[in-house]
Amino acid sequence: MNLDIIVPLLYPAAILACLLSLWRPQIGLYYLVFVLPLQTLRYQIPGYPLGNSIIDVVLLGVMIGMLLNRTAPLFADLPMKWLLAAAALYWYISLWHGSFVLGLPWPIALADPRFSNWKNYIELSLLFGITFAVIRTKEQIRVVLVIMCVTAFAVSYDFFQFMSAQDLSQYSDKLRYAGVMGYAGVNGLAAFEAQFALFLTGFYNSKLPKGYKIAISLVLAGCTYAVLFAFSRGAYMAFAAGLLFVGIMRKRFILVVLMAVLLGGSMFLPAAVMERITGTYTQESGSDQGTLESSAQERVIIWQDAMEVVKTFPVRGTGFDTYHYMHRSLGYGDTHNFYLKVLVEEGIVGLLFLIAILWKMLRQGYGLFRISSDPLLSSLGLGFAACIVGALVTNFFGDRWSYQQVDSYWWILLALVCRARLLESDSGEEPAPEAELVPEGAMS
Repeated sequence: MNLDIIVPLLYPAAILACLLSLWRPQIGLYYLVFVLPLQTLRYQIPGYPLGNSIIDVVLLGVMIGMLLNRTAPLFADLPMKWLLAAAALYWYISLWHGSFVLGLPWPIALADPRFSNWKNYIELSLLFGITFAVIRTKEQIRVVLVIMCVTAFAVSYDFFQFMSAQDLSQYSDKLRYAGVMGYAGVNGLAAFEAQFALFLTGFYNSKLPKGYKIAISLVLAGCTYAVLFAFSRGAYMAFAAGLLFVGIMRKRFILVVLMAVLLGGSMFLPAAVMERITGTYTQESGSDQGTLESSAQERVIIWQDAMEVVKTFPVRGTGFDTYHYMHRSLGYGDTHNFYLKVLVEEGIVGLLFLIAILWKMLRQGYGLFRISSDPLLSSLGLGFAACIVGALVTNFFGDRWSYQQVDSYWWILLALVCRARLLESDSGEEPAPEAELVPEGAMS
């Protein structure tokens, strides 16, 4: 099956979803959930009116429908709203700061790449607020999760179709395939697959209906295949860290499996994957010490150079989305470490905002996992927390935070988690504890 066959349907479906959103805004959101990760397919419809802005158009339809159909304050109970609003304001001030520091154009036009990147950045947190306002019932949460699984399976299947025709007996850079993730690249694809696989691992629950468990297993298998053969070492580390988290929190057998893979990787992992992992270090003839292979060594050089910029602009940085314009070490336009990129561009203040947002996201998921007695909602909480653990790791190896096709699901899932916590509160459950993260059963 070629995913390109759905391209002719995307535009008319978008128009229909936009119109129906005026009546039921959930419809437009369901459409967005389906298409957001399919970047290369979406980019095949720009020839139609507003085809380049189809996501923005449908999102606008959802917002209008949300306002027309509101029966209560939309964001009164929205967690993190003041934190995200303060961060958005700081990022915009940082956008202007960068224009003055580097003499770049004023960020006031959509045609300006930096302003456009800021808009896309903010749109992710806006998607969180809109999803929270629109998705209001457990049944609607279930529908969103089903659509996510359908799209994730499509992403993995497209990847499998390409890789199954390749020789995987040994690793080669030519094997790396970004699939439908487009300009997010193969590492962006790997980050998406790793984090969604972690979500499904935490979400899987023996108390769920049999049909759910079968579907989750199929999608999880597809995501795991993509993680393995995307050959991203950052994704491998993120997947392992997330599995460790889920194992500690609830599923102890995962710890056994993880330990077995770590100790006997050559027996369990494909040869090409082992070659990619062990190739991080190379050992020269006659030497007992290993050295980093070229791409890893380049990252170290870039990080060292970026820290020199931080020393000059430690508090406020050089300005939002400015590193690309500085033409620093080795000519790369990215620091290949998102935390370092934020530190360079937005300073210590921006980094603290990022850490606070990630920490709050993790706590939201963990809180739902701890308080909910509903198997679906409790699993949603643990799965999302595991996903954020993966995000914490993947962003050490590049920007895995500001691409719609990679990150939109994590903001949508955050909204589902926050809505689920509110539903639990309305049903009479006690508020989520603010205790430290501890394994299930450790507080009994």
